[in-house]
Amino acid sequence: MSSHPFHKIAILPKLIKKGRIKYVWNVFLNRLYSKEIAFGFKRDLSVPFKKPRTLKPITIREFIEEDEPYFIDNPNNGLILNFKTCYIGVTKENIPCARVWLIDSTENKKLKSIWGNRFPQLKSDEVLLENVFTIPKFRGMGIIPSFLYDVSEKSKVLGAKSAITFGEVKNINTSRSYNYAGFSPYVVRTVSCFLFIKSIKFEEVSNEYLVLYNKSINKIVVS
Repeated sequence: MSSHPFHKIAILPKLIKKGRIKYVWNVFLNRLYSKEIAFGFKRDLSVPFKKPRTLKPITIREFIEEDEPYFIDNPNNGLILNFKTCYIGVTKENIPCARVWLIDSTENKKLKSIWGNRFPQLKSDEVLLENVFTIPKFRGMGIIPSFLYDVSEKSKVLGAKSAITFGEVKNINTSRSYNYAGFSPYVVRTVSCFLFIKSIKFEEVSNEYLVLYNKSINKIVVS
């Protein structure tokens, strides 16, 4: 399955102009050869789940333009900015510390146009949480589980019954954070690039990946 590279090509001059040459170079190298394996995580919003505790209590609100300077370390190409709803986690001092985009089925065409088959088309009662990011100085405080929990709960207003998100299999911290937030792996996505040709594949979570996941969250399975 091929993706749609034109959006990314069009924004390369803008990224270079902004001094993001290193990012552009990494994109080029990844297009030559790369392989990313990620879990697709899902939370059933109809099942009661206790909000995770955090060392830094936060509240959430929608993103405003004044928040952008706080997220200069967020490594993305700007395509996520095409989506309409972004939530920010803020401390009691009203300092932004985390952000994520909440995408619902009304944006399926945009999702397909920008990222091709990288994400599944969303059902009417399903939302995607994408580009989860914590400002570096606030990491290690357990903010993301609490943040994702709050944003997921917010999506219920849209009629959502489930929330999905993706994280690399090799990123143990991500798997743990999503687990604490009530998410479990439901699919494995493999994105491969070779000589600028991209392929994307979705598979069921095999026993091998399940064992790897349970090990990452320190869960012992008794057979």
